[in-house]
Amino acid sequence: MNFFEHQRRAHRQSLLLIVLFVVAVGLLTGVVSLVVGYSYLYGGSSFHHHTVNSLSDLGSGFFLLTTLGTLIIIVGATLWKLSQLSRGGRVVAEMLGGELVDPGSNDPARRRLINVVEEMSIASGTRVPAVYLLEGDSINAFAAGFTPNQAVIGVTRGCMELLSRDELQGVVAHEFSHILNGDMRLNMRLVGVLHGILVIGLLGQALMRGTFKRSRYRYRYLDSDPARRRGGGGAVQTFMAGLALMTVGYLGVLLGNLIKSALSRQREFLADASAVQFTRNPDGIANALRKIRSHVPGARLSAPSSEQFSHLFFGEAVSSGFTNLLSTHPPLAERIKRIRPRFVVDRDPPPGVGIEQLNNVGEIPRFNELAVGDPASVPLSAMSDGLAVPSAEAWVASVGAPGPEHLRQAEKIHAAIPAPLVNAAHDGEGARALLLALVSNRNSDLRKRQWRQLTGTLDEQAQRRLQQCFSQLEGLSPRLRLPLLDMALPAVSVLERPLINKHLLVMRQMIKAEQPVAMEDYVVFAIARAQLAPATPLRRASHGRLQPLIGDVMVVTALLARMGHADTEEADRAFTEAMTRIGVTDATLPGVEVATVAMLERSLRNLNGLALMPKMKLISALATAVLYDQQVTVDELELLRAICEILGCPVPTLPPAS
Repeated sequence: MNFFEHQRRAHRQSLLLIVLFVVAVGLLTGVVSLVVGYSYLYGGSSFHHHTVNSLSDLGSGFFLLTTLGTLIIIVGATLWKLSQLSRGGRVVAEMLGGELVDPGSNDPARRRLINVVEEMSIASGTRVPAVYLLEGDSINAFAAGFTPNQAVIGVTRGCMELLSRDELQGVVAHEFSHILNGDMRLNMRLVGVLHGILVIGLLGQALMRGTFKRSRYRYRYLDSDPARRRGGGGAVQTFMAGLALMTVGYLGVLLGNLIKSALSRQREFLADASAVQFTRNPDGIANALRKIRSHVPGARLSAPSSEQFSHLFFGEAVSSGFTNLLSTHPPLAERIKRIRPRFVVDRDPPPGVGIEQLNNVGEIPRFNELAVGDPASVPLSAMSDGLAVPSAEAWVASVGAPGPEHLRQAEKIHAAIPAPLVNAAHDGEGARALLLALVSNRNSDLRKRQWRQLTGTLDEQAQRRLQQCFSQLEGLSPRLRLPLLDMALPAVSVLERPLINKHLLVMRQMIKAEQPVAMEDYVVFAIARAQLAPATPLRRASHGRLQPLIGDVMVVTALLARMGHADTEEADRAFTEAMTRIGVTDATLPGVEVATVAMLERSLRNLNGLALMPKMKLISALATAVLYDQQVTVDELELLRAICEILGCPVPTLPPAS
């Protein structure tokens, strides 16, 4: 099952979630209508001059208004919650009390955590997510956000300090699989749905509390006549109505938790398997689960919002009571067995003995005097000089599914980036200067023209920082440009929205000043804009087939064919082969006038509306055009990776071997 099938499966489960939500809401509205009807039947005489003898006397209009009011409350609460969460995973992290981890921190444990997350991001071809730290000795982690560009990863202090590097890498790989497989978006939607159902119970609870306070106030201060106090004025009926609504609401929550459990458990197994495939180290994640199992706090969290976000976590964050029926995660022993089938879980010491007593697990860093110095720069010769030449099918299979070879390459790339550039990428002002340096042309005359555009926009200190970053980039391998960009974007994304918009405008002015625009500079700007632009509501794909956009497909395919093949005839053959793969047999290579940044930008804007399976066909065709001559240049590779990233299909940092 590849990235596109995982995404389609997540989409189907989202549709299932909607169906289950509609069923739950239907049941709730029916029961609420009965509760309100009986409350009016037995308590209405306390407030009105007329009485009714049965529910049928209320008429259909009464129940229609009650149903409509209940629907407005539930759907309104759901939409409000989804709107609250629409700003991305940062909202979830802040609600859980998380603290943003400074990427430039000198704390060894925090730096190790940041390094692991950055290596995973480079390997998977995604932007580095912001990392949050939750206080607590439990071992747990989560990923939150509607899109990979909004994603954050949170870990508890126990997870950061009690796991070895391999174990921490397994946990982070598990969370990245949730990001890449579409689970994260489904989990965020589930939060909104459950909140809408919960609001009925909260309404009943508020009604009970308000009735109790009002009755006590009236008894003490208003009614001097004991007979009037005994009458109650309908307080008993109102209290009972509130109790009934609260009961109905929490029955709805029970139903919602059953939905949450049903949707979450299998995806946890899938994420475990994906983490093993990613790292090729089953012991890492298996031993992390063993430490949770033997740790006294386990994976439990005491954060006030942990209940509503329990299904986002790596381990069971809240107690499920006496039964596993409502558990959002499979039992730890079963998860370990699936990862290591021959491992005897029962041989581990019981909880409370101490996880440092476990055999064959990574040493606890804080007992091992964890120390992380500045990583030594790795020369580019340590990385593979030649780029692997895969097949188009292997390329498509690698989308959103990085393997251990990608992780090993990412570790080398991360170590090959000079320390001054890494430090600049981790600092807000340095990251902004770095982004401007990445779109600065290498030709001195064009670069001077670009930098003249910055007069009056950047102060002297910012201009000096830009010149310093550019001088450090001059000797950098082109293969390190996009990984460095992905590392710098998180530091820019936390700035105020007006400042981000202004920075993107400055980058656009710089690349437009080149004339003609260099493709490698446009790639940097396009990725930065895609990841820093304001989040837009998730919409359904506007095109389910490639045929309506075949002109845009030809533009992008022709550009890649011409970039990798200097000879026009060979470029034409590569283009024809690529178009044949998507069923177009009579296409001819467009002229050089289409090989422009303006045409590419317009075409990508249209192609971004494709559904998942047409996107898979498109990427297969683009890979065919690049791989036609069995040679891959860095420019081709980075442009194809950038196109895939803009289309929401992250490609690992190097192509898979054929």
